[in-house]
Amino acid sequence: MYCVKCGVRLQDGVPACPLCATPVWDPDGAAAEANYPDNLPLRYQETNLPALFFVTILCVLSIAVEMMICKLVYGEVRWSGFVAGGVALLYVIAVLPLWFRRPRAEIFVPLDHVAAAGLVLYICLKTGGRWFLSFAFPLFGISCLFSTALICLLKYVRRGRLFIFGGFFLLLGASTMLVEFFQHISFDTPMFRWSLFPVAGLGAIGLLLLVAGVIRPLRQALERRFFF
Repeated sequence: MYCVKCGVRLQDGVPACPLCATPVWDPDGAAAEANYPDNLPLRYQETNLPALFFVTILCVLSIAVEMMICKLVYGEVRWSGFVAGGVALLYVIAVLPLWFRRPRAEIFVPLDHVAAAGLVLYICLKTGGRWFLSFAFPLFGISCLFSTALICLLKYVRRGRLFIFGGFFLLLGASTMLVEFFQHISFDTPMFRWSLFPVAGLGAIGLLLLVAGVIRPLRQALERRFFF
């Protein structure tokens, strides 16, 4: 724990900073000691429900109207399918979590990836492409795996944030080579044209964070600076 004003490392249980006399503020302890009611009044619980119902009905109507227009004009679903998929994706990402009092990122992030992958699959099929399984699907899988793992580690692991971020940057840099490999087998592009640059940059950041996690003075300086 550190002083919120001067950044000095504080011992557990001290009421104020010994250097600047600033009262100690412990967010974890304050949240634990706070006495919040289990059930909020009804007027606070249902504040967003009318707006959510309105946005949901608006999205459904917009999809239905544009598909009817496209069907009447062209006799088939053409551009309306892309618009409907975009509206549905936007709803899943921005509106669907608002229906829950405490949306969990480790659940909604994979759901967002599935929704985005579904839209890309539809685009691939409608345009006659054959690149979804060999290019888009692995990319969505890597992105979903990395982002969900990072969210879970940051949420459930209290210590070692520098090691978590260091390992994440190293894996992220290495994954760019996989991306270029999938691009190579899907579109017959040359290998190692651009992936080595993010590998070097992200790898350097990752190694720096890992070294900072091992060297105590450097780790403490980064903790005071960025509140890890």
